[in-house]
Amino acid sequence: MKSLSIFAKYFILTVFLIFSTSCEEISTDNLEELSIDEVAQLIDQEVGNANAETVSSCRVLAIGAKPCGGPWGYLVYSEEDSDPEKLELLVERYNELDEIRMKENGYGSTCDYATEPTLLLKNGSCHGEGYAWNPGDIIEHHNRNK
Repeated sequence: MKSLSIFAKYFILTVFLIFSTSCEEISTDNLEELSIDEVAQLIDQEVGNANAETVSSCRVLAIGAKPCGGPWGYLVYSEEDSDPEKLELLVERYNELDEIRMKENGYGSTCDYATEPTLLLKNGSCHGEGYAWNPGDIIEHHNRNK
C-alpha cells in the first residue's frame, strides 16, 4: 500500500485541528489569553436569546470602544437569562481588546454619541432600538466594527 504524500498528511492534520478546535467550548478561565473574536463568541453565548418575563428584567451594557470615544453601542441582555457579573467581565475585556484593535489598526469612527436604547420585550425576549446590540446580532455588530 502506497503511503500518503506529505501534502495529504498535512491536509488531514489541518482538517483534524480545525475540526477539533471549532468543537471546543471556549472558557472564561483564561480570559486574558482569548482573542476579541473568542470573547465576542462568549458574549453571544452568555446573552443567548435574552428571554425575560417582563421588560424590567432587560438590561444594557456599553460595548465597544470607538476611536473618537464612547461605546459603539449597548449590549441588550436579560438578567433572567444571563449571569450579569460574568457578562460584565466579558464586556469589559471585549472593550479593552476593541480599544487596542482600533489603535493598532488606525481605525477612525464617526464621533456621534451612542445613546442607550429604549428596551422592549418582543416575543418574550429583550430587545432595544437605536444603538442596541440585540440578541442574535452580537457577532454581526462585532464583525461590522472590525
